[in-house]
Amino acid sequence: MTVETRCISRSDILQSTLFHIQINRCQYIDAFPEKVTAVIDTAVRRRTLKKYDEVKNRLYRIKTNFFKINDIKKKDFFEGLYQRIENKI
Repeated sequence: MTVETRCISRSDILQSTLFHIQINRCQYIDAFPEKVTAVIDTAVRRRTLKKYDEVKNRLYRIKTNFFKINDIKKKDFFEGLYQRIENKI
């Protein structure tokens, strides 16, 4: 039996999400970062990340006031975050 090695930890994904929120000068009041982290964490395979198009719908379905409060587009935010996490891998 082989041990599956992950390329990025859940903690790293959460830190990247929080950093991306901070860089975009956004505010959040709910569990948005944790929800995003959970979705992206499930997209992490052994040493790769599923393609953005395979995960996009799950990200868009997260119930949050984040985008309304910050007047930011989901597309721009999630694509930028996904790129940031891909670069870490």
